[in-house]
Amino acid sequence: MSAHDAFCTLPDSLVALILSKMPIKDAVKSCVLSKRWRFLYTQMPQLTFDPYEMFFGTSLNPLFMSRVENIISNILLLHSRNLEGFHLHNNNTRVNFNRENVCKWVGYASRCNVQHLTLYDHTTFPSALIEIPPTALFSCSRLITLYLAKYDLTNFPIDFVGFPHLLTCHLRYVQLTDGSLVSFISLCPRLQKLEIRGDSGLGNAVIFSSTLEHLSMERVKSLSVNCPNLRTVAGEWIEDLSVNGVRLYELSYAIFHLEMDSGGTLRTLDLNCSPAMNFGGIPGIVSASRVLQIVGNFHSLKKLDIHLRYPWVFKREAGMNVPLLDLFHRLPNLHTLSMLGYFLQEAARDPIPDCLASPHVNLKKICVEIVEFDEKEVAVISCLLQSTPSLEALEIKVPDEWDESESESEYDYEGEYEGQCLKLFKDIMYLRRASSLARIIVLDKCSK
Repeated sequence: MSAHDAFCTLPDSLVALILSKMPIKDAVKSCVLSKRWRFLYTQMPQLTFDPYEMFFGTSLNPLFMSRVENIISNILLLHSRNLEGFHLHNNNTRVNFNRENVCKWVGYASRCNVQHLTLYDHTTFPSALIEIPPTALFSCSRLITLYLAKYDLTNFPIDFVGFPHLLTCHLRYVQLTDGSLVSFISLCPRLQKLEIRGDSGLGNAVIFSSTLEHLSMERVKSLSVNCPNLRTVAGEWIEDLSVNGVRLYELSYAIFHLEMDSGGTLRTLDLNCSPAMNFGGIPGIVSASRVLQIVGNFHSLKKLDIHLRYPWVFKREAGMNVPLLDLFHRLPNLHTLSMLGYFLQEAARDPIPDCLASPHVNLKKICVEIVEFDEKEVAVISCLLQSTPSLEALEIKVPDEWDESESESEYDYEGEYEGQCLKLFKDIMYLRRASSLARIIVLDKCSK
């Protein structure tokens, strides 16, 4: 049997599933293949509409959008099966879907028992008008995933009983209040993943859920999380964070990611500390000493990743409140340590001994970034190598300071930079190591 014949023997439901993976315009074009294919696209379990992808290269003016909306309406009206997913995207900042049509489409999707719903705007900035969501949205009782952007969720209909099956919810530039967020979460009894991005209007957010496992938020003054099954927390621009009773302060300009085990114990902490686009002195920004104070409270921590950028912001700080050496005493279970950016420089302010008073027997992998090529950085690396008898790998990252160019001045700088790298690598390779298995890996394009 030929491949063509084998494809034709597939049941209609499977062919419709294959069509749903294709761009909608190509799926609809399949109706001209034969009588059998004429209405197969009306059985697709997933419908995704993006005007920009549907008619790539065409100017999306209001008249053209009216034509696109008619096409979407006709496809939905012809649909003959239950909808697993209805996804509506907009990638153009100048054109929006007609509100009445969106309400009509969501209403039809609700009657077709939609399980995955997307009303998403991928434009960079929110529009001036934040609309009230279609009433039919709150009747989609079978929803499993919801992606929503640029709508007002500060109030809910009186007859809204919640989304009993919702597992994943992504909200982008959705207007909320502290009270409406609490109400929304309480009306989603099976919610496992919640993401709130953009300026949502939240001030002091409180999240309590017995089922939530993954949380991602940003631009909140205060966030209190009480979720016994929580596995990951990620966010940025959050001043005061409390996770299951543990408080972390001064995270206003830090991008952070926390991972916990099934018992709620913190296992991984990833901090990317930077003042965003503001290069001036910012009060309350996470400093190296504050980072050490934060992580020093988690004795069970196994993986710590810290990325500290733009050191000139911290010049007002006279010294470290918690020295680097104290970090290892406070984190005896640490298996992986990553110090990127200028954190190694910040941590090397205090005198560094040849080795720790007591060896760190659990540390197996260390990743550091060299930025100044000075003796202090080498001293810290030497201390780590002589204090970690179980170390398996030391990764050294050197920033890419030059770009390939034909100009003579840049060519000379390139040679100087390579000379610094080679001298540094030679010094490090001759350092003593407490572990005979420790491998030194240099992550740099000039090291061959």
